[in-house]
Amino acid sequence: MEVESAGSASSPHGKQAACLNCRRSKIRCNRLTGESSCEKCKQTNAECIVPNHHLGRQKGVKNKRKGLEKAIHQIEQAIKRPKVDSSDGDAQRAISVLQELLGQVQGQLTQNEHENTNDLSEAPDYPRMTPPRDTHAEESLALVDAENPLQLLARASDLQLSPTGVRRAPRRPMQLSEGSSSLQSAPIGEPSGKSFFVPTKANLDVGSELDPVELGLVTFDESESLFSFFYQNLAHTRWGLDPLIHTPSFVRSQSAFLFTSIMAGAALFLPSAAALSKRLSRHCKWLAKRVFTHRHRSVEIVLAFMVNVPWMNPGDRLGDDDTCSYIAMALTVALDLSLNKIVSPSSSFQQELMSRLARAECIDAKRALHMDGFDDVDPSSEWGLRLLRRRERAWIAFVCLARGRSYTVPPTTLIENCDRWHLSNIADPRDGSMNSMAVLRRDLDGLFQKVKSSCDTYRVVDTGSEAAQLIKETIQTFYDRWYATWALSIGEEDTCSLPPYVEILVTHTQLSTYGGVINHPTAPIEVKRFFRAAGLSSALNVLRAAIQGESRLKSMPNNTVIMISFAACSALSLSVTPGDSRSSLAPSVRNLIEETAGVLERIGSTPSHRSGASVLYGRFLRELIRRAPALPLQSRGNPSKVDAPEPTFPSAYLDHSAVPVTLPPEGLWSEPLQFSAMSDNQIVDAVNRAGTAFGASIPDVPLDDMLNWDWLDFANPDFNF
Repeated sequence: MEVESAGSASSPHGKQAACLNCRRSKIRCNRLTGESSCEKCKQTNAECIVPNHHLGRQKGVKNKRKGLEKAIHQIEQAIKRPKVDSSDGDAQRAISVLQELLGQVQGQLTQNEHENTNDLSEAPDYPRMTPPRDTHAEESLALVDAENPLQLLARASDLQLSPTGVRRAPRRPMQLSEGSSSLQSAPIGEPSGKSFFVPTKANLDVGSELDPVELGLVTFDESESLFSFFYQNLAHTRWGLDPLIHTPSFVRSQSAFLFTSIMAGAALFLPSAAALSKRLSRHCKWLAKRVFTHRHRSVEIVLAFMVNVPWMNPGDRLGDDDTCSYIAMALTVALDLSLNKIVSPSSSFQQELMSRLARAECIDAKRALHMDGFDDVDPSSEWGLRLLRRRERAWIAFVCLARGRSYTVPPTTLIENCDRWHLSNIADPRDGSMNSMAVLRRDLDGLFQKVKSSCDTYRVVDTGSEAAQLIKETIQTFYDRWYATWALSIGEEDTCSLPPYVEILVTHTQLSTYGGVINHPTAPIEVKRFFRAAGLSSALNVLRAAIQGESRLKSMPNNTVIMISFAACSALSLSVTPGDSRSSLAPSVRNLIEETAGVLERIGSTPSHRSGASVLYGRFLRELIRRAPALPLQSRGNPSKVDAPEPTFPSAYLDHSAVPVTLPPEGLWSEPLQFSAMSDNQIVDAVNRAGTAFGASIPDVPLDDMLNWDWLDFANPDFNF
């Protein structure tokens, strides 16, 4: 394209041509006669360049080339155009510049084609081969993320720039048709299309002004000691980390927020680290605010938000902590980085499954590593596979943490197919426990729907007792199947007993299931009466597990504290008996709650600088016992007879062990029972033997109305924490 100075730019018709800057801004080009620059170029201090011919499509021309093809064609035509004056040095220089630009563009296109060919040739070296359709280059960008307009807009950059090209691109690339001189004349600060529409990439929160070691808050030797303590004593309560990846050096290079959060969590449980814990906690809160304001994003930042949630300071009032905001921010960052997608090719999922998945549900392994900033890592190497697996682990751990919060985290293909994800040669030992809870919470949706449907339709096809039996079988089958699958997989020692946190989670989930049945408005009265016994058994077992596992629950997270408190409130409500009852579990239940309150207070105040939320909940349970209705006189004496449970429902609890346990029928209620020293089956047997407590005379009072605990929202079965 030929250009000339502004002073000589005029058409044969006397009209003044607009300069390139005004054309690009689509404004009127005002230039006084004899002036070399227009008003806009003077204001921006830019060179005013006016073409000597019309840039648009001329009349009668049928050239429909667009974009890069059009620019290259224009350059070729300009070079081929005959030279009017061979002595014109400016024209020769312009032609030389155009030839150089054309050579650079053609070289870049050739390099891009070569890189694409290499990408396709390397695909068979992955652990799992991609589906055959991935080999077609024109389909690789066809409709990926078409359901997400913003993501689709960002993907548009792939049509122009490869990841390598993006890194080598100039800060403000311009249209080739504007010539080389126009690159210097663009206004400073004007956004460029190519630099704006680029794939999302991690924005790390690192630097000397963020690093706690550089700031003198802690030494690196101390950080290694704190990391070691965290993995030995705390990691089993906060899933998502891999000790082989998240070493102090690696975490420090990826996220100051996670680096500080892990150390602050460890210092919180070290008796001699009170001052260090205070310094790190304060810095951790500052880093969290910085992540909000500076839009930092990385896999490690998602993990940092999750690490902070379990032992977060409770605040002055219930709900004052930052749990919800931390979870919301973690979800935002996770979705920005596509952590919810399955990495393809996959080392964790079978090829048959991968071939059935839509491309929008997967993310290419190389693209994922590029997004995380690991461009030089081979996706098929062990290190590459571990880095890719950490993305999926972070999402599964996030689902376990936030799924119960009224569906904060949406269901994804990764969770729907994660049943065997923990079976991998590079799996972390804690992946099994984490995956078991993800599967449990995923499948709860279907169970709740079946139970609600049975309650809604019983009036048409069944009697109340038949509906109760059907619902009981539905729930029992669900949990039997879960225990059969996971007890052997994640059980400890020869007894295959569940880890204490997993046991509390599962038993609490059973309790919330029964609570949903009791409170469902269309459930028949027979169903509600029956599941009061089942709910009481589950509640007592949650409390029993907390008391017996106190030595292993020193790092009890806040969500477990809330589960235990919910179980205590439920047990207190469900143990209330009618006035004519000759036996009552209420004294024994209240003693158990008192013991549980003591456990919560001790755990929350050890060490002295912890000030955990469990202290507040322990005090709340003690106050709840004092405010509870007075026990009936019958429960204070020695009954002469204990009624047997109704024969219609032989078992009110899901018994996962075939060992029968019997208690002496005579004098059973003469003194309060020591539930904390019993086994699961003994508690079930004791509840079943308290037949009159759940007989025909029991008032139909919903669980969440017994003692007015609506402000806790405990009885919502969808709020499973």
